[in-house]
Amino acid sequence: MKLTLSYLGVVFIWATTPLAIQWSGQDDWFLGVAGRILISALLILPILIWITRRRLTFQAQAFKVYAAAALGMLGGMTPMYYAAQTMPSGWISLIFGLTPMLIGLFAAGLLQDNVMTLKKWTGILVSFSGLALVLGPQWSAQLNPQLGIGVGLALLAAASHSLSTVLVKRFNRTLQLPNTHIVAAAVWLTSLVYLMSVPGFVTQLPQLSTQALGAIVYLGVLGSLLGFILYYYVLHHLDAVRIGLIPLITPVMALLLGYFLNQEPLTTTIAAGAALVVFGLLIFEFGQHLSRRTLRLITARWF
Repeated sequence: MKLTLSYLGVVFIWATTPLAIQWSGQDDWFLGVAGRILISALLILPILIWITRRRLTFQAQAFKVYAAAALGMLGGMTPMYYAAQTMPSGWISLIFGLTPMLIGLFAAGLLQDNVMTLKKWTGILVSFSGLALVLGPQWSAQLNPQLGIGVGLALLAAASHSLSTVLVKRFNRTLQLPNTHIVAAAVWLTSLVYLMSVPGFVTQLPQLSTQALGAIVYLGVLGSLLGFILYYYVLHHLDAVRIGLIPLITPVMALLLGYFLNQEPLTTTIAAGAALVVFGLLIFEFGQHLSRRTLRLITARWF
């Protein structure tokens, strides 16, 4: 039951995070991401002191795990927050939904426990074609350079998160550090980087709307703190198949949330592109169950 609730929690948080990111950064995108991480850093302390009652490990190998986790927060969230101001939140979810493919690519090189088969490459091709279908009309219609920058930063964020996931798994194989320790170290390292980069963000706060402030608090408590603890817990206890279902569900939920709660566009073209992204992920994750004939029919139909 605990594992099931954790899994559903990750799905819910991942589905609502893109919209919350966009809302939290509408007044000041940097304050949105830095405030979120700082809230998580402050809240994680009582969890470590009063609940787990276990001190952080300061071995050299442990610092590798902490730095790898911080890469996912600092390198994943910072560019994603800027990118969220250039495109609808549902599109952010589609791009971030490509992380299983990026994790597979990094795992093939760093963990040597993942083989990139023809079916996996086909899934990547299908998903990126779907993403091009979503972004293409908007890009060509407005010739918007900001969208191009946003897409590039969103892909960088997804790649950073994916690399972080693989490195945490690699470095933590022998240590088996608790999830709370990994998250605590990551949020504090990330907070220190933000404080050193822009020291005034905690003393010269701009006037924030109620929506932005609520989104920052929501992401600080759930998105960063509880979300990452649950994610690493699920990553440790579940097999790759069930973890692979999460990015199949969350982009669809995020698109619907953006449409109903934020009046974001959801045209037939966007829906078709999103379906291709999800379908490509399905091929990538479960393509080993498809016959070669079925795979040829898929590629012939779309390409």
